[in-house]
Amino acid sequence: MADDDLKESVSAHLASLASGSISPEVASEWALRVMDSNAPEPRDARVWTALDRLSGADLLESPGQYLHGTEDFDSWASEFDGGE
Repeated sequence: MADDDLKESVSAHLASLASGSISPEVASEWALRVMDSNAPEPRDARVWTALDRLSGADLLESPGQYLHGTEDFDSWASEFDGGE
């Protein structure tokens, strides 16, 4: 995936996660697939940071309690989109 396409996909996944239109599990699975792919590592460090965050979106603090929530997801999306 080209860097610009990847940036757009990351931004879309962050926005979808923040709005609740995708679950933390879906976001995490997508990010892990991208990170594990044979594609070259993104040149933009913000993309890698965002992928790392997305990959941990489904981490649990305790059974049924996510470590990260809507405020975190909003912050991640704002930080990513604001850095362009």
